Amino acid sequence: KNRASLLHGLISACKHGNTSKVRTPREQTTTMKVNPHEIAGGDPAGPSAATCRKLVVLYGIGGLSDVGRHAIMAGLEKNVEHITVITEYPELDDKNWECGCIDGHTNPFNDEAHASKLTMVKIDSWKNEQANLVEHFHGADAVISCLGHRQPGWKNTELVTKGLIARDGNKQVIKAMEEANVSRVVTISSFGLNRGDKTWPHWASKLMRLFFLTFMRKARKDLQAMEKLFNESSLDYLIVKPVGIGEDVVPAGKYFQQEPGKEAAGGNMAKMDVARFMVDEAIQPTTVRGSKVVGSAPGTPMSG
Repeated sequence: KNRASLLHGLISACKHGNTSKVRTPREQTTTMKVNPHEIAGGDPAGPSAATCRKLVVLYGIGGLSDVGRHAIMAGLEKNVEHITVITEYPELDDKNWECGCIDGHTNPFNDEAHASKLTMVKIDSWKNEQANLVEHFHGADAVISCLGHRQPGWKNTELVTKGLIARDGNKQVIKAMEEANVSRVVTISSFGLNRGDKTWPHWASKLMRLFFLTFMRKARKDLQAMEKLFNESSLDYLIVKPVGIGEDVVPAGKYFQQEPGKEAAGGNMAKMDVARFMVDEAIQPTTVRGSKVVGSAPGTPMSG
């Protein structure tokens, strides 16, 4: 409601149609046909997963990576036939999901209704070359990669001790996807990374930029390096930059894509709604080789 609550929300967060044109690896565009500003997500009216046989989901640790765990649930909502999960932290599925989802979450791998649709692949560290990684990508229709974070490591000390993995992890993911002939990937990053960034027309973008220039410098450099890798790849990627994702935000069942020249998307969004957007874009792409800021309804303040 005011700048104080928005600032609190930002600090908490730190802890439009298809195109068939063939693009060169370094060509990037965010120009697509105009979509409605408000798009339902995660409900029967949303995109169907009838043509998605296999989805690969990757997550790490931290706020942005939490979206990856929720992408597993969002994929199950869409009746994806099989989901392969690759992570260093499979034990997180048994712990607090750090979200405002009303009913909370239990480990889907322990649910008889879902277990047969899921495969867990544990790796030791993205700092090490993962042998035979490509095997897990064969036959996939799309990939959702949530390996980055924008936290300084105050809460999760492993972000400091084990190092940043957005670049190192996605470098291996990109290589495996290209070898397996999988083209569609939806990955997560952050707004406010770059100087003069006006993709989210809100003063809080400048504040986030200040954070990235001070105590979140390492996270900024890691996310920027990750984005560069996707820009230079041959993949049909979408870089998602969510606004908010505080731990107490209740899913609204919808998301709002920021369109150029339009009112700023709301400054608060549930992790589950971001995950639903990413799954929808993985299944039925509307932005190819570009990025998109996504948030809540315009005028929604960040949680305070």
